[in-house]
Amino acid sequence: MNQPSAEIEKTSHGANQNAGIWAVGNGLVSTKLVTFFAQSLGAEWGVISWIIAAPKLVGVLRWLAPNILKLGFGYRTTSTLLFFVSSLFLLLLPASVLPHVWPSTSVALTVIVVCWCLYHLAEYCGYVIFVAWLMQWVPPEIRGRFFGHRERWLTAGNLIGFLFAGILSAILKNVFDIDQSWAAYPVLAIYGAIAMAVSVWPLRSIPEPSQVAPPDHSFLDDWRHWSGPRARWFLLYGTWFSAANGLFSTLLFVYPYRALDLSLLIPLAVMAAMRLGQSIISRQVGRTIDQIGWRPVILAGQVLVSVGPILFCLGIWGYVAGNLIWIAYALINVALPIAVVDGNRDRSAAPPLAFYFAWTGLIFGLTALVGSKIADWMVPMTDSYEASNYHLYFTIATLVRLSAIIPLLLLPAASNRRS
Repeated sequence: MNQPSAEIEKTSHGANQNAGIWAVGNGLVSTKLVTFFAQSLGAEWGVISWIIAAPKLVGVLRWLAPNILKLGFGYRTTSTLLFFVSSLFLLLLPASVLPHVWPSTSVALTVIVVCWCLYHLAEYCGYVIFVAWLMQWVPPEIRGRFFGHRERWLTAGNLIGFLFAGILSAILKNVFDIDQSWAAYPVLAIYGAIAMAVSVWPLRSIPEPSQVAPPDHSFLDDWRHWSGPRARWFLLYGTWFSAANGLFSTLLFVYPYRALDLSLLIPLAVMAAMRLGQSIISRQVGRTIDQIGWRPVILAGQVLVSVGPILFCLGIWGYVAGNLIWIAYALINVALPIAVVDGNRDRSAAPPLAFYFAWTGLIFGLTALVGSKIADWMVPMTDSYEASNYHLYFTIATLVRLSAIIPLLLLPAASNRRS
């Protein structure tokens, strides 16, 4: 696939500007922020697990995202509308936190989960179509560098968003003596939604491909793509890693709030440092993928990110170190879309992307609900203020995540070095 360099340049500029602006908004309204807020309202493990899992469960509907293109509006209009609608759902969140709006805290928490789900569903569907749109213009031989560069913009935007969120919440709580549980979050949600809405503007510069809708496909076509030996092992890896993350995710969000008694500013600052590191290495990660292929890059990333939970056992500094080693998520994030469409050169990228993210999201969501039961059994809420009670949980979380390298090790060799 040989595309004109001018079209590739326009695609790169539009995609990167969109990534940077959108990521600022995403940093302002991260899952960590939502779980901190929910805990300040008295949410138990079950509610935290729903905040983590519910968007993934609803996100299974993204499997149908390629069918939206059949309406004939094209990649640009469809992805722009879905991204914009997702920002509107995010604007509904502030109403859930204002005092005296809802009859009870449980109703307010339900509203949070529902709004959070609707926001993610629109964003997930938009992302599938958006990445398929980019694949129309970016040749396989430079996709590593392309997505590595875009990942740098994403992580840089997240860095700005996290820092702004942490500083603003601290100011509202400490300088003006306003409880951040109901005052800071609406402000951050509004700013985040505005940034995400503005991020669709750069998409106008990305050319619309001549093929505005993917060819007709069925479940059988999806099965054919994922039944190949390499694709099958990679799907098993995605399933395994998603299950590992789901089963042992709840207490990763709870630990800094309860056991370490950290204010929101510190976790957000640590996440900002993590994003800075990812931004620094992501472009080189892309070059490496183009040179040696995606498999060794994902394998190295998987080993490194698996170590994170065990470091949490070392207290506050271990929590910092665990988050910093997650800089290695850049290796997985850059390589993932390239790996998903591997071997799909002459067909639309939308169906395999939609199926992969829908399936792994479903697995994560279901296992996260089971994970809340595991968390309650291993660290009951009455014991959740003592850091040492989390050590066994973090040890098992590390081992289960590390075991996800098995499908990658068994994945057959590629016919060329870029796969």
